Amino acid sequence: MKKTITVCITVIICVAMMCGSFVYVGKDFNESIGKLIPSILVSSRINNDKKEPETVPATVPATESTTEPATEETTGEMTTSESTTGKQNNVKPNTTAKPSTTKKQTTTKKVTTTKKVTTTKKVTTTKKVTTTKKVTTTKKTTTAPKKLTTAQIINNYNAAVNKVISSKAGYSKTRSTKLNKLDAGALSNMGVVKNAVSGFLGVGDKTYTNAKGKSEFMSTAGLKAADVKSASYTLSGGKYTYTLVLNNGSSYADSANKKNNSPVDRSGILVGTGDKSAFDHKCAANLYTAINNTDGASVKSVKESSSNVKCVAVVNASNGRLERLTVSFDFAVTLTNTKYVVTIKNAGGSASTSVKYSGFKF
Repeated sequence: MKKTITVCITVIICVAMMCGSFVYVGKDFNESIGKLIPSILVSSRINNDKKEPETVPATVPATESTTEPATEETTGEMTTSESTTGKQNNVKPNTTAKPSTTKKQTTTKKVTTTKKVTTTKKVTTTKKVTTTKKVTTTKKTTTAPKKLTTAQIINNYNAAVNKVISSKAGYSKTRSTKLNKLDAGALSNMGVVKNAVSGFLGVGDKTYTNAKGKSEFMSTAGLKAADVKSASYTLSGGKYTYTLVLNNGSSYADSANKKNNSPVDRSGILVGTGDKSAFDHKCAANLYTAINNTDGASVKSVKESSSNVKCVAVVNASNGRLERLTVSFDFAVTLTNTKYVVTIKNAGGSASTSVKYSGFKF
């Protein structure tokens, strides 16, 4: 019973306090009651746990003594609650205080991960490739003119040969003549006749050296278009090679007439009048003079012909100087009324000659 009374009184007091705090505080009611309820519960537990001593008699004075301290306790609690509420009245209730839990979560960190990806690096890989190096491989081709005509080839050939004579250049000459046929009847068997004929025709190999400063074993070249059957050239290593094939020629001689139409005699080989063993080509007039000047021999007339005449000249393209020259030809001779011990109405023979010039020193 005592417990029940205590609880009831406590509840009434709490209600009164709650009403009072509600009147004064208003919105702070929640906070006050929040503090008060736990203390009430604690005190009720303590009182429930305490067992009344069996020795204490259930008298009125005991009830009073016990109730008084209880009221003192409650009033004590009231003063504390009043004092706290009094303090709260002086201070403006900050119940509208923005709960700090709503900390402006500025976790909206401006995620400027839109980093200006200026990976648009101006790829100016348009490097001015001025590899247009002026390839001036236009080497002065003074040695490569237009295609030469037949007339130009002939002129260039003549000029190269004549430069040797005008410069009095040194050179070496070799002449080779081969007797192909001798027809002199009964005289053909005579050694003396054979030797004489061979001497007239220049059979065998002979070498001549022309010292620099002299001009002894060449003649002036004077070929004309009418003398040339064909003309060609090549250019290699700065050198022209001219190849001229000449027309066939003929010559005639007797006591009254001496004629010569032999293009080979205008090719530059050594030729002339009279009887000279150094002559490379002996025309009819040369043979007529040679036989009639031999003791005990004579000839009425001489006919001579040349064929297969070919001239090959190698000329330096830069200065026009002759470096090599080869003139080759075949020839044939017919003798009328040749007398040597006996008289032979018709005699004759044929031979081949090649004349080579080299080792020019200007």
